Amino acid sequence: MTGSHNTVLVQFVAGAVGPSSLEELAAASRTRLVQRWHAVGVPVATAAAFADDPQVGALPVEVAALPEFGVVVLEGVLGAGKSVAAERQHQQDIAAASTDERAPIPVRLAAKDFQGNLIDAATYAARLLGDPAVRGVRLVVDGLEEPGPIRGAELLSQALSWTASAAGARWRILATARPGLEVEAELRKTMPELTGDEAAALMDRLGGDGSAVQGSPMVRSVLCRPLFAIIGARIQQDHGRLPHSPIAFLDALVTRALRDVGSVKEARAERLIQQLAAACLSGGGLAAAADVGSPGETQALLETGLVVRHGNRHLMFALPVLEQYFAGQALLATGVPDEVMQSMELLDRWRYGLAMAIASGGWESVRRVIEPLLRSHPGVAAWATHEALPHTAPSCEGPMPDLTADVVSRRLQGALDSWMRALRPAGGHVFLHMNGAGSVTVDAGLNGNELWLHILRRDGKHTPGLTIPATERWTEPRGVRPLAGWFGAVATDYGAWPWQTTLALLSSRLGDLCTHREFDLTNCDAYTRERLWLAGADLLHLPAGRFTPLRGADVYQALHTRLYGTSRRLPVRSTFGRRFTGRRAELLRLDEELSSGRWTDSQGMLHHPYTIPDQERRPQVEWVWDTYSAENLRLRTEQILTAAVEIYAALVDTWFPHLKETLGLASAAPATLIADLYTPPLGGTYDPPLMRLNLRPSSSNSITVRLVASLEDLYAPAPHGAADRAQTAKSPWARPSTPAISEPEIFDEAPAIRYAYAWLHEDLHRLHLTGGGPRTPSTGLP
Repeated sequence: MTGSHNTVLVQFVAGAVGPSSLEELAAASRTRLVQRWHAVGVPVATAAAFADDPQVGALPVEVAALPEFGVVVLEGVLGAGKSVAAERQHQQDIAAASTDERAPIPVRLAAKDFQGNLIDAATYAARLLGDPAVRGVRLVVDGLEEPGPIRGAELLSQALSWTASAAGARWRILATARPGLEVEAELRKTMPELTGDEAAALMDRLGGDGSAVQGSPMVRSVLCRPLFAIIGARIQQDHGRLPHSPIAFLDALVTRALRDVGSVKEARAERLIQQLAAACLSGGGLAAAADVGSPGETQALLETGLVVRHGNRHLMFALPVLEQYFAGQALLATGVPDEVMQSMELLDRWRYGLAMAIASGGWESVRRVIEPLLRSHPGVAAWATHEALPHTAPSCEGPMPDLTADVVSRRLQGALDSWMRALRPAGGHVFLHMNGAGSVTVDAGLNGNELWLHILRRDGKHTPGLTIPATERWTEPRGVRPLAGWFGAVATDYGAWPWQTTLALLSSRLGDLCTHREFDLTNCDAYTRERLWLAGADLLHLPAGRFTPLRGADVYQALHTRLYGTSRRLPVRSTFGRRFTGRRAELLRLDEELSSGRWTDSQGMLHHPYTIPDQERRPQVEWVWDTYSAENLRLRTEQILTAAVEIYAALVDTWFPHLKETLGLASAAPATLIADLYTPPLGGTYDPPLMRLNLRPSSSNSITVRLVASLEDLYAPAPHGAADRAQTAKSPWARPSTPAISEPEIFDEAPAIRYAYAWLHEDLHRLHLTGGGPRTPSTGLP
């Protein structure tokens, strides 16, 4: 327990009641393996034989060479076998500790099973077996992404910070994760898929027909993951036809498991197991057996193999994916529960269940899940939709949907309108920057699973473009030509494909708007100050890197000429590091701002918004940062970061208010942004300043920039304590408090706007609401 003032944080740490000997650790690990394999249809005797064979599921040769210390992230897609491989590594760590009392202490944690700091939880568990400060720890963290990507990034940050410190130098932390977390390349090891021969051998060993691996490319791509090769063998034993997608394999597994329940009717068993999934998600992975059903019903669920006991009174799923699958089925049956919709913490726990629902349902059932979610939490809806469907759609091998062009167009139109309404006002602005269009109409059709789609202007209820054949549309005059088009294969075997397609289209457009900084702000002084200076410097041809005050009357006259003169050209500057493009509406506003006189001093001069160089240029001064004293550089950095946070907040409040609770930096507020700044001594070599940004929970928003004396101080691990443990309590979508070290990009003409847009773009990208887009500045928040 930790506390301050009248607030107390109570943590329940994994390991409080857990294995207290190496023999108990080994037995628990074996039990987990048996339960995992039995849950996917392997008979108990065969699952036990697999568990006793250390070669089954072991780390492949190409990833088995783990470093002695440090952090490794084993990344793999759903069903690739990464959790089993990590379990096998845990068993090796137990064996090493059994033969050498000085060996590091083996610990295994599931990321979703504890709150607070990873190192605290691991240390507590390790102390049941020895002194971690003396022996070090071999820690396995399974399912880094399961508590959500933001929490996963925070746990990874804690691991990196700890192992970089003297106290954690003898720790090795192996974490498993699905793709999607931001992991440095040197930390990542990718779990390879099975080769065709390996998949065939596994299926043959389980009584299936391994020759199926040589068949359909889509089926082969699924069978090369151990989880689905095992399920496929069981389907073949039932003389079933192998499906084409992972979600269909899970459907077959569940159908078989529930069919074999004799004491409870199948429909009743399905409802019970859905209720269990909902209780487990809301309760952190466990549910009281008494809350699920009668003893007989509980026993029936246990007989499926999908559910296992935890202690004497609780139930849990043998595999996290099964919990997520049944939670998704519950959502399709009853919709998102009100208590989940009203709690961001609960909604975060349900995020993979939402993805499973969207992947499983047809058009109508998915619409009933997505539309209420879009009205309340569009960021969650975007994340779940992107997570649910494959990102590439090969030629469809299953039955083709028989949808007319009218039906395809209506579904895409409905999905696009829903996204644009949910993302308003930015959503309604997506097509405004394209020839002034506002409302749009979708014209689309399918040929097999090949989609053609056009976005056309809507003129009231009449859209002339719809009368033009699709093949001729791009040759028409600009007044009828489409605003956007899309052609290619889509995942038509998923009912949610219209939602995915329109989300991808909007994400691309929002990325363009961020790249070109198209969101004007009318009530943000920090933004206006930078735009006025940049416009004035361009209009009066001030050389780059000069900060001479500009006469406000001259800027006003030059802007007036551009607006009302004969050429009426927009001012554009595109020299390196500088660019000003202004739409007429913004230029008129800047013209009005200049005429007010509030932006000039008593002599009528317009000044650069931030501290300017204070060092004379001398022979040894070769780089722009050398023209600033250390204190002046610190002050400029503080001013720019303060302005950037103000601009970012204005962008969110003005353009993305409905995303505020899921945008990383916005949802972290209030917070303190701490910047540690290192300034090198003068020299002729390229030795730029470096800055470490760290976002910390706080009672109010603030910016702190501190000078550090050396690079060692800059790279010193960030301390972890109560503030770290409280981070996720504020918002599960908040940016992790991960220190980011890089060069401060503070020497442009408009650096705060650049930072603010980069942060916004990164936050939208985390929700899959923008594409790759512009690179976040190297000093961007983690």
